[in-house]
Amino acid sequence: MSCQHEHDHAPPPLPTNASQNLHSRIDTHRVTALNLANPTEELAHLFRNPADRNKLVPVTKSDADAQLIINIPFTNSSVKLFSIIIRSNGSDYCPRHIKLYKNDKQIDFDTNKKPLYTLEHPRVGVMYNDEEDMPESVDDEDSFVEHFLPRHKFSGVQQLTLLIEDAYGDEDETWLHYIELRGEATDLSKDPVITIYESAANPADHKKVENELKNTMGI
Repeated sequence: MSCQHEHDHAPPPLPTNASQNLHSRIDTHRVTALNLANPTEELAHLFRNPADRNKLVPVTKSDADAQLIINIPFTNSSVKLFSIIIRSNGSDYCPRHIKLYKNDKQIDFDTNKKPLYTLEHPRVGVMYNDEEDMPESVDDEDSFVEHFLPRHKFSGVQQLTLLIEDAYGDEDETWLHYIELRGEATDLSKDPVITIYESAANPADHKKVENELKNTMGI
């Protein structure tokens, strides 16, 4: 399922494909979150290998309320994002409003910074009301929602931050199963460029070169 939140006169988004999955570019060992109920090491399961995208366990949950911040760094890459695919619970725990920030490591729940973009996620996902009823895997392509992003805004991304503001139900929890980012990545240079500048010409050095040249020519 695709989702677009542009005005009616905006051109339709360019389609994406599975080859643009940025899974290998996400530094899953350094993904962090605020207000997370899970152990931190379980965050990597949100960014599963595409072959495992239908798995639901473990579900990623917010803790004290429905708000959740997820910081997604990329490994030695500058990324241009095309879209974000989200699979969530489809009932009361489904996220609703999601703010996106780029290259800002200081985002918290008290931030007054304007997001680069805001998504309104539909109440779509895997339908279950209790974790005990949740299957381990569900093959249902309609439970994945693709949000197309304005590509000109999401270039040069080295870290993406998601701030989930609320969920649809009254349970004060957000439950997520899968996040996929699509786009293109460019490797960042690992080696610094070192340039040596001569601060001032030394007349003695030039005189020495001149004398050596004369000796060579027999002058």
